[in-house]
Formats: sequence, structure tokens, C-alpha cells
Amino acid sequence: MYHIIYNPRSRTGQGRAIWLQVQKKLMQKGVLYCAYQTSCRGDACRIAKRLTGPDWDEKQDVLVVIGGDGTVNETLNGIQKLSRVKFGYIPTGSGNDFARGTGISTDPVKALQAIMEPGKSVLMDIGYTQVGKKKRRFAISSGLGYDAAICHEALSSRIKEALNRMHLGKLTYVIIAVRQLFFSEVVEMEIRVDGMTDHHYDKVLFAVAMNLPYEGGGCMFAPGASCEDGRLDLMVVDGISPWKVLLLLPLALKGKHTGFSEIHMNRGQRIQVIAKKAKAVHLDGESGGYQRKLVWGLEKERLQLLHE
Repeated sequence: MYHIIYNPRSRTGQGRAIWLQVQKKLMQKGVLYCAYQTSCRGDACRIAKRLTGPDWDEKQDVLVVIGGDGTVNETLNGIQKLSRVKFGYIPTGSGNDFARGTGISTDPVKALQAIMEPGKSVLMDIGYTQVGKKKRRFAISSGLGYDAAICHEALSSRIKEALNRMHLGKLTYVIIAVRQLFFSEVVEMEIRVDGMTDHHYDKVLFAVAMNLPYEGGGCMFAPGASCEDGRLDLMVVDGISPWKVLLLLPLALKGKHTGFSEIHMNRGQRIQVIAKKAKAVHLDGESGGYQRKLVWGLEKERLQLLHE
């Protein structure tokens, strides 16, 4: 049985059209499925939690998401036991960093075919951000500072809606990134990776833990990141001028930014962060509020991602 959670509002309403296209293919093939439409923030999480309870059949059932990166994030946070779930994804978002990072086709028909007849399944690491005793999962990345401030603004941006209608949604992050660059304050941070030596940074623009290579609609912040290696890739941007950020952003699209002295890369399973003041936090582009202390880590269980 395919259990399909779909977001009709993703990509400014195109999610509904894509779902109807997928539904037509399912009916043509006589596939048994149940569909669940989201109508507000948090629905995907609640639906996934209900579906993946004691009645979930890990051999027969498949959980499918049709939506953007935010819908994927909500769904992951609702799954009760990651290792019992086979997961498929049909992207309809404007950023599509999850699809880009995992190599999933943005063509709905091809993505559906890969779910129904997967060439392979990937045992995917799932990250978490922990603040105090509260944990939230992420699939792509979680950041603290400038990149999170961009995500916070994009979530409520009228610019994003307008550009999505013109099929230029990827420009949203570029426009907001430039604007935020001249408003974001740097912050002092202490970061410890896997309980080893503390790293002190004086003027951090942002720090981000990457489970996949891309975030922000296609910026390859962590070229070597893999969701199968049991580690998160950490990038810390420290002591950089706004004008140099503008220079590096185009290079980051190709992952060519990592050699600059202001860019600090690391890897680990558990990353502890203490900032001198609270900064914006995001998880796969979704708001994590404002935090001063947090831990990034990996769930013990992995998710079975269906792939072509």
C-alpha cells in the first residue's frame, strides 16, 4: 500500500497539478494507494505520526511525499520509527535541495517510477537539532545565523510567491540573501565536534550542519556531504566581509568556496554549539526559532529511501 502525503500549495499551487498527474498514473496502473492532503503547517507531521504507528506494515507499506523540502521535513518529524519505513519522494518545491542532494528526478513521472520500481534503496542518515531535551529532525541541513535568517524571511515572503508564479522561485533565496547580508550581525561561537577540542570563532556569520551537499535552493555548501557516511559536514563562516560573501555565493553554487580562509569545514557525528547571543535556527529551511545553545547529531536509526 502506498500512503501518499501531498501538499497542494507547494510551488504556489503547482503541487495540486502534480498530484493530479501522479494520481492519473497510479489509476492507470491499478496501484493500491491512500492519499492524504495537507491543509496547514504541521499536517504532514501529524499524518505521518498516525500512519507509522503499530499498524504500519514495514514489508508492504510505503510512505510517499509529494511536496517541497518543508513537507519532507514535517513528514520525517512525524515518523514514529525510521527503520520501519520505506520512503519515496516526488518533488514539487521551489528549492528542491532534498531531491538535488539525493539524485531524485524532479520529473513527477520518473520520480513515481523510481518509487514503484526502485533500482536501489539507500539507508539514509537523518539529522537532528537538539535544544535542551527537545529534538527535531532534518534531512538536508540545519543552520544557525545568516542562512537561517534567510529561511525565516523566505517562509513568509511575498517575493517567493511572486517568483514561483513566474517559475523563478530559486531567485527568492538570492534576493533575500543579499538583503539579509547587510542586516545580519556576526556572533562569537564555541563549537565542539565529537567531544574533541573546542573551536573558538570570533565573528561567525553562520554555522551549518549538512547531511546533504546543497541548501538554499542549490548552494553546494558541503561538496563532500553524504547521507550515507554516518557523519554531518560542518561549515562555519567566520570573519568575512559582506562584499566577500557576495563574491563567494556564486562560487558556492559549484562548491568552489571551501578553500577560502574564512570558510572552516569539519565533520562529525555530534556537534555542540554555544553562541554568545541567540540567533535564528533553521531545519531544512523550516524555522527553529532563535537559540543560543544547540546540538547537531544523527539519529541511531536510518530511513530506507527508494531510488531509481
